[in-house]
Amino acid sequence: METITTPRSKKKIVMEVLKYTFFSALTAYLVWSFARSVDWPKVAQALKQANYWWIGLSMLVGWVAILVRAQRWRILIEPLNYRPSLKNTYDAVMLTYLANFALPRMGEVVRCGALRKSEKIPFDSLLGTVVLERIFDVFCLLVIVVSVIFMRMETFGAFMYDKIWQPLMEKSGGSFSKWLLIAAIIGFAGLTLIIVFRKRLLKIGLIRKTVKLFSGLIDGLKAGFRLKKYKQFFAYTLLLWLLYFMQSYTIMKSMPETQGLFMADALFLMVVGSFGWVMPVQGGLGAFHYMVSLALVGIYAVDAGMADAFAIISHESQSVVMIFFGFISLIAISLKFKVYKVQSSK
Repeated sequence: METITTPRSKKKIVMEVLKYTFFSALTAYLVWSFARSVDWPKVAQALKQANYWWIGLSMLVGWVAILVRAQRWRILIEPLNYRPSLKNTYDAVMLTYLANFALPRMGEVVRCGALRKSEKIPFDSLLGTVVLERIFDVFCLLVIVVSVIFMRMETFGAFMYDKIWQPLMEKSGGSFSKWLLIAAIIGFAGLTLIIVFRKRLLKIGLIRKTVKLFSGLIDGLKAGFRLKKYKQFFAYTLLLWLLYFMQSYTIMKSMPETQGLFMADALFLMVVGSFGWVMPVQGGLGAFHYMVSLALVGIYAVDAGMADAFAIISHESQSVVMIFFGFISLIAISLKFKVYKVQSSK
């Protein structure tokens, strides 16, 4: 039977291709910008000197953090009156990281889709729990950032202001607050129009689907406020960030140039690395390397070549974990769906 491609589906395909092309180009530029300034002989020397026992331990800690994230997500889902298995939830979370190497932020959609298929949980409600989870994580990160800045204001605070905040303001031409105000006004005006013309808008099929998705998303968000296991949720959150810290600390111990640094320094490098990971590029490529290398050179006066090597080891070791276990989860999910199809056809 021949598949008919509608104009709408063609437009969707074109938009996806353009989105993928844009993010791929941005990633390629950041990787190229970082790679062209790297002293590769020094990187090779640093790789020979690195302690791979510490690197292996860091990779193990990173994998355990993903497992903890999966268990914490299960707690957020339970108020929706579903109890997904840890295995299915873990596989879905693993796909998040794998998908983000293909298209930034696509992983959140992929993991909700995977768990919807395996556990029959509404996609929009799952998306609401993911939004709530991300909001909470951003809040935790902000608390840690403020703590780190006040811990060593003269060094960490100065770095955050001079190397991150100030360049952001300069690139926006000092108009960052102006654009923020304009966005708020447009958002308020748009919301007012939607309320006034809501009956007419609901007659449009696309609008009805969007409202249904938004309604399910709200249900997912509300579920987070009905947590019965809130103590467990906060305990897993604390454990998750502790594991992120240990991941930073163990990788710091893997190189002679950084093994003499202190726990506060590991916390600072974790924060800087987090900024790189959340950048809208595939798997933090380029952005993570630039941020971490800049911090090591600017604050600790580490040789530029060794700083680049540290950034490469830190990022690529975790990337190996995400990609390797991500593919295992992808295979497991694919085989599971194939079994379901065979059983349903009998």
